[in-house]
Amino acid sequence: MSEECRNDAAYVLGALSPADRQAYERHSRDCQDCQDSVQQLAGLPGLLALTSAEAIADPVPSVPPTSLPGLIARVARQWRRRRWVIGGVLAASLAVVAASVSVLVLGSATPATTTVAVESQPMTQVVPSPMTASVELASKQWGTAITVVCQYAEYIDPSVSYDLTVIDVDGHPAAAGTWRAVAGATMRVATATSVPEDRIATLEVRLSDGRTILQADR
Repeated sequence: MSEECRNDAAYVLGALSPADRQAYERHSRDCQDCQDSVQQLAGLPGLLALTSAEAIADPVPSVPPTSLPGLIARVARQWRRRRWVIGGVLAASLAVVAASVSVLVLGSATPATTTVAVESQPMTQVVPSPMTASVELASKQWGTAITVVCQYAEYIDPSVSYDLTVIDVDGHPAAAGTWRAVAGATMRVATATSVPEDRIATLEVRLSDGRTILQADR
């Protein structure tokens, strides 16, 4: 190894005089070893900038403190400590941000719980049949939610279908759902109408031929 090759670290750290620096640069143009060495040490000034004079002055038992490898070892150890601290702070910050976003999203997506009054009313048999029922109404912004609670006898014909008709206070009928019977069962048929609850005058359960078998007047 030539004398110029020993100046690689001093060159990277800017410790050479102008004349020695020019001489080293002329030498390194044709010296692959010096080119490789300068490339490996290129990050050293940046690492040194991240540490303190006190840290550099701390003795390191395993490496002589006056040697360049000892200096590099201390800088690397200081950098690792900084990375752990920065990584821990960043992870904690991300956790706080994630929790805040979660709270905001859940808060905006979950509507406030409101108590909706549900009125249940038995329906009167207009024509005797193996079916009895009651209706539950709940007022909504879009109209009225309706649940028909039906009780069927064991011998009812399951092929029979039923229609719910809502008649408003002006006498206008509106279809509000259709379903089939289930022998021996109690069913809750959920349906709806756009007619506001306070404008419903009558609810009728009709057969497919239009005959009314159950009725509830409001």
